[in-house]
Amino acid sequence: MQMKRVVVALAVGLALVAVALGVTLSRSPLVVVRANPTLANGVIATTYSAAEACQGGETLPAGTSAIRLTLASDIGPRVGLRVLSGARVVTIGAVGDGWTGGSVTVPVRPLAHTLANVRICFKLGRGAESVEIVGVQTSPRVAAKGSEGEALPGRFKIEYMRAGPSSWWSIAKTVARHMGLGHAPSGTWIALLLLALMGALVATASWLTVRELR
Repeated sequence: MQMKRVVVALAVGLALVAVALGVTLSRSPLVVVRANPTLANGVIATTYSAAEACQGGETLPAGTSAIRLTLASDIGPRVGLRVLSGARVVTIGAVGDGWTGGSVTVPVRPLAHTLANVRICFKLGRGAESVEIVGVQTSPRVAAKGSEGEALPGRFKIEYMRAGPSSWWSIAKTVARHMGLGHAPSGTWIALLLLALMGALVATASWLTVRELR
């Protein structure tokens, strides 16, 4: 009886993983629909604690479902984001701590129409590592502003993103081809080999689990 329960639980678990994978691959990857003209060629500010910053003169494209900020950290803190048109908050978003790298992508509620001259404001939670704001130095007149309204040394790079026209399934061959580049030997077959090895590993682990309970 116990053996049957384990087999059923294992089968259900593998089926749920397959369904989740299929649903994920049916979605479309995010693509950049607009980016502000700011270059991401230097650090304009560094913070070691909770901080806020706002940048005006931005345009929010219709349908934007995520906003990418050029914040760099080894282990980034929580990031909250607001988009304001005048004093009105038009959309918000947040991403939890633990992100890494030279940017962080914050999901937001998309709007049906484009808004010009908005302010992008982000708030950093308290984290264990420093966070660098990456952009380009500008005059104080057009620079981003800190939490007290003080001008930062420049503006930071912002990219506006939404789901692309193609699903992950439709670009699977292209992704596999790119995964095979830069290797010796190289080719699309490398990605297929990795998938086959992963499948064999899952099958072997499942078989060993069932055998140990006999």
